[in-house]
Amino acid sequence: MIRTKTTTSAALLVSAALLLAGCGGQADDTAASGDAGASPAPSSSTSSSAPAASAPDVAPASGETITGTGYSFAVPEGWAVPEQAVPGTERLDVFVADLSDPTAAFADNVNVVLSPEGQTVTPEQIEKDGVEQLETQAGATDVAVAPRTVIAGGESAHITASVTQQGATYNVDQFYASDGDRTYVVTFSFSPEVSEADRAAVYDSVLASWAWA
Repeated sequence: MIRTKTTTSAALLVSAALLLAGCGGQADDTAASGDAGASPAPSSSTSSSAPAASAPDVAPASGETITGTGYSFAVPEGWAVPEQAVPGTERLDVFVADLSDPTAAFADNVNVVLSPEGQTVTPEQIEKDGVEQLETQAGATDVAVAPRTVIAGGESAHITASVTQQGATYNVDQFYASDGDRTYVVTFSFSPEVSEADRAAVYDSVLASWAWA
């Protein structure tokens, strides 16, 4: 059995916490399902001290193409949508896991959560409020703001963190792609045994393949 159930509800909470950080709402279950309370700040924002983002020069992932609500992306070989429903993924737009090793205690995975229509989150908002929101609302540790990246031509913040749930600890890399009036929170979860370089190889290749429908 692939251990994914301990990762998904926390990942959803992490995603909701970051959306709320940008929208100025309060964390609760309805927000996680796409009903964040307050209206967001305008999607355009003032200049930031953060360096200009650039897209990594990497080849797109060569595995299966995943189609979500208004977007698609490719995943590495061996990654796929689990055939059996995984508890805790019902409110995720997509959930894809590394199924290459059925005996693995933890399956690295990626999921996408959509903001409500009309509520976008800017990199400045994420970088300003994200660390505190993740620590207080999602119980994450070692939360840090990483250099920004580019997803399908748009600038995205990058937050890293460690999350522990039901005795399982894993590392999170979270990105925020926006298109029109909606933000798509893309969360990668990795076993602690996966090196930072190997994590980057995965998420860079996946994000390099991201396309809007």
